[in-house]
Amino acid sequence: MADRRERAVATAQDYHQGNIAGLDDAMTRRLVASVVMTESSGGDLAVTNKQGYVGRYQAGAGWLADAGYIDKDKLQDAMKGYRSEWAWASKGHMTEFLNDPSNWKHGLSLEKYKASAELQDDAFRINSSNAYRQAVKNGVLHDDDKPEKVAGFLKARHIAGYGGAVAAATGGRVMRDSNDTSNYDYMHDITRNRDGLDALMKRAHGQHGPEPVRHENGTAVLKHGAHGDAVGKLQEDLNRLGYGLQADKAFGPLTEAKVRAFQHDHGLQPDGQVGPLTQAALAREIGSQARHAGQHLGDAAHPSHNVFRQALDGVHRIDAERNRTPDQISQNVAGSLTVAAQRAGLTRIDHVMISEDGSRIYAVQGDLNSPLKRMAEVPTQQAVNTSIEQSSREMRQAGQAAAGAVPQTHEATQQQVQATPQR
Repeated sequence: MADRRERAVATAQDYHQGNIAGLDDAMTRRLVASVVMTESSGGDLAVTNKQGYVGRYQAGAGWLADAGYIDKDKLQDAMKGYRSEWAWASKGHMTEFLNDPSNWKHGLSLEKYKASAELQDDAFRINSSNAYRQAVKNGVLHDDDKPEKVAGFLKARHIAGYGGAVAAATGGRVMRDSNDTSNYDYMHDITRNRDGLDALMKRAHGQHGPEPVRHENGTAVLKHGAHGDAVGKLQEDLNRLGYGLQADKAFGPLTEAKVRAFQHDHGLQPDGQVGPLTQAALAREIGSQARHAGQHLGDAAHPSHNVFRQALDGVHRIDAERNRTPDQISQNVAGSLTVAAQRAGLTRIDHVMISEDGSRIYAVQGDLNSPLKRMAEVPTQQAVNTSIEQSSREMRQAGQAAAGAVPQTHEATQQQVQATPQR
C-alpha cells in the first residue's frame, strides 16, 4: 500500500476546487498535500478523532461554519458556557452537534460531508483564502512574499491557529502541541521541505486535471470537478442571470447547486451538469438579457429598480441584526418582495419586516404604526428559493399584462362616458 506521502500527493493531484488566494496551482496542491498528510494520513475523507474533528482536514464545527456549511447562530448557542471549541468538543458535544442535520446549511449533513472530497476541499480553499486575506490585511503577509512562505503560513494557521502562524512568520514564540510539533515545524514543512514532499510533488506535476467529458456531438460537458476558463465563463454567465457565484473557475458544490437552480427555473433536467441543452438555454438567456437591457431588477435602468433597492436595503438591515453576511439569498428575497409590492399596489418600500416565527416576510409602505400603511407579504421559504432572474421575469410578465389591459380599460371608460346622461 502506498505510504501516507504518496496518498497525500494523490489527494493533491485530485484537488479541483481552484487556487487558494495568494498561491498558484502548484503551490495550492503542495499545501493540500502537506496538510492532509499531517491531518488524515494522506486524505482519508471519513476519519474522525475522539473529539469529533472530521475528514481529511480534521474539520471542527467552527471551521465548517466559517466555510458556510454550518449555521453559526446555532453553533454559538450550542457552545454557550464553554471557553473554547476544544473544551466543548472534549465533552462529546461537537459530535452530537454535527450529527444533527438541522445544524447544517444548504441541505448538507455530516454523512454528505464525509462522503465528498469536493465539499471538504472547497471548505479548505475558502478558509485558507480568507486566512491569507486576513494576514495581508494585518501586514503579516505581503503580496510579494514567496509562495512557499504563504503556503507554510497557511499550514501553520490551519493546525496551530492564526496566532501560532503569525508567531512562526514573524519570529515570535514557539508553541508546541501534544505531539511536540511546533508552529515553526508546521510552517517549515513547506518552507524547508520538512515533510519531504517536494520531490514527490515535482514527479507528479502535470498529472492532475481530468479531460472534460464530451457529449456525443462533441460538445464539452462541464460538471462537478471541472476547472478552467470554461467554468469561469459559466460562473460569470450565471452571475449575470442572477445566480450569484464567485467566478473562481472551479466547478464545486455551490456551482453545481446554481446550475441545478438554473435548470429547474428553465424546465431542464436538474442534473447539475452543463451539457448542450443547458448551454443553449444559458446562451438564449444571456442573449435575451442583452436584447432587453433594463429588464433585470438589478439593472439601474429597470423601472422598478429603486423599489428593489429599497427592498434590498431592508433585507440587509435584517441580515445585520442577525449577524448574517448579505448574499444571493438576500437578493432573492428582495426580488420577491419587489414583485409582491407591485402586485399589492405599493409604490415604495419603507420597511422590511419578518414574522416572529420567520415564516413570512413583509414589505411595508408608510409608517409602521400608521393605520394607513400598506403591506405586501411573501412566504420566507418561497422568497429564498426564487431567483432574482425569476422575479425579473415575473415583473416583465406583469408589465406586459398591465399594458394589454389598457385598451380594454380605455374602451370601458368610453362606454361609461357615452352612457352618462348629459346635464
